[in-house]
Amino acid sequence: MATIAQRFGQFVDDLSVPLSEDQHGFYMRLGFSIAILSVVFEKVLDLGINLQTERYALVATTIGFLLAAPMVLFARTSWAGIVLFAISILVFVFDKWAAYHNHGWLSVWCLPVAALFGAAWWKSELYHWYLRVTLGVVMVAAFAQKLLAGTYLDGSFITYLSSHGTLTEQMFGFLCGPGPYEAPCVAHQALGTFIAFWQLGVGILLIAGVRSLIFLFIEIAFLLGAGLYADEMNFQVLNIAILSIAFNYGMRPWLCGVCVALLIIDAYSIEGLLRHVI
Repeated sequence: MATIAQRFGQFVDDLSVPLSEDQHGFYMRLGFSIAILSVVFEKVLDLGINLQTERYALVATTIGFLLAAPMVLFARTSWAGIVLFAISILVFVFDKWAAYHNHGWLSVWCLPVAALFGAAWWKSELYHWYLRVTLGVVMVAAFAQKLLAGTYLDGSFITYLSSHGTLTEQMFGFLCGPGPYEAPCVAHQALGTFIAFWQLGVGILLIAGVRSLIFLFIEIAFLLGAGLYADEMNFQVLNIAILSIAFNYGMRPWLCGVCVALLIIDAYSIEGLLRHVI
């Protein structure tokens, strides 16, 4: 127990240790690189299909993503890497815009814009502000969508997933007892309402400019929980990477390790891994 407490104490101390300008810059660029890597993991799986169907423009965008990720890491090539990513993602969106998923647009709104803030984009407080406000608006919009749909506040969406969702999406079924469920129980109503209003609260705090590390780590924990529930870790890694830049914290080694592991897990899906083990 003493060893565990000592290691945890060292971990907490490391979070607050001031970094040199070079270290901080590298960790900020690493966050951007991980954000691009989340896009790579999402698109590279379609590389074979795009080659077979002779969609060479999409093949070129995938190669662009692959090259941009390491380029962004280094100060001298970081801006060029962002421009390469911007061109690649815009070509991809132009081809796929009608069927492009909602959360995929987050990478379009947040990442290419960095090129507008100069070669040392990671030092730009204006860019950090832009990311916080963009994420905040997205969170508030997500709350509005849930409010209008009504299926979160009345618990019916959680109840439906508890009966018909994937293995991870059924994890809260026990709150209402054994299924099948004819109507949402109070627990599912409370959970759905909490999720909706959590997004509203986070959105308001981001727009208001709150930059507490405690707030950052709590939101990261919430994102990991949401990723586990929805079996969609790729999107959560993108969110975490963008938040690490928006809060001017950067992608520290421990957080980088977590994100890379999640991307690998997402490539197989949590349900796929569980069914393989079971």
